[in-house]
Amino acid sequence: MLRSYPRVQSLARRALLFSLVVLPFSSAWAQSGTSTAENPTATFSTPGTKVVTLQACNDAGCTTTTQMVTVLDPLPKILSSSIPPLVGTGQTVTLQDSASGRPPLTHTWIFSSLLPDIVVTGSPVSWTAPLLPGDYQAHLEVSNVDGLASTSPVTVKVRSYTFADVPPTYWVWSFIENLYAHGVPTTCGDSPLLFCPDAPMTRGDMAVFLLRAKEGGSYAPPPCDTAVFDDVPCSDPLAPWINELVRRGVTAGCGGNNYCPTNPVTRDQMAVFLVLTAQGASANPDRTCPPAPFGDVPCTTPFYPWVKALVGLGVTAGCGNSDYCPGTVVSRAQMSVFLSVMFGLLPPAP
Repeated sequence: MLRSYPRVQSLARRALLFSLVVLPFSSAWAQSGTSTAENPTATFSTPGTKVVTLQACNDAGCTTTTQMVTVLDPLPKILSSSIPPLVGTGQTVTLQDSASGRPPLTHTWIFSSLLPDIVVTGSPVSWTAPLLPGDYQAHLEVSNVDGLASTSPVTVKVRSYTFADVPPTYWVWSFIENLYAHGVPTTCGDSPLLFCPDAPMTRGDMAVFLLRAKEGGSYAPPPCDTAVFDDVPCSDPLAPWINELVRRGVTAGCGGNNYCPTNPVTRDQMAVFLVLTAQGASANPDRTCPPAPFGDVPCTTPFYPWVKALVGLGVTAGCGNSDYCPGTVVSRAQMSVFLSVMFGLLPPAP
């Protein structure tokens, strides 16, 4: 004679005798209980992970199944939130948080100033900063039917910016803005106004950057009467600037009576440009070697005194791992930092 044994396939499985046991997963939650009802209802009074065990029996025997149940605190709790400390006027950023609690949750972002509050709802949600620069006090509120949780206010600095591709969130925004205020940087486009911060610094633009940083934003070199280099005729707007560097003994070109104005500037070349522009043609950097300034700038390279001079002036500490990366091309953004430090044009706090 075959006997049929009960099999539990779900917590609601029918059998002759049910035993539902709820135990805490951790001793921190002091809640347990049992029920022999066929379809019991369990009410949890504490949050945490619970172990629910169902045993179904008949005269042939018993089987059991166990399931883990995560019980959430119904009250909302904010686990993390992203409120930007610095943003540009009119710039769109994403606001996002992580919160727990009984759903549905309402996420409300509030930005306060002397003007009426700016309120944005949702997570994640896009927020466009106001066009009026200033400091805004911002906080997040997460609510449900059980209550409300709120973050402490934080200051969001909304700042205007000149170049469309250099918002305040860009890593050297303050340096580029400050140099522009001093009349130093040249633009790379005007519809909208662009700086091209990640583009290589060219030898041609370098002439303008150097002389404006040295002499001030109102400086203009003498006009070009006679071209010094074959590849920079007087019709080139950069000719007066490049000719002035030659007159000051900063450069002799790239060879073959050329200046190579569109060639990128490398970090070793930059060292010579900076020191000679700042100190003049009579600059005589320390040529004591060893020790070499960096592992990749040995005493055998002609650039080592100039790189060593930059280190002594506090302009550079290298590119990491005791190296200088002399052959690496300098970007326009990086050059804004080098120029600011070399010529004392450091930006104020944002």
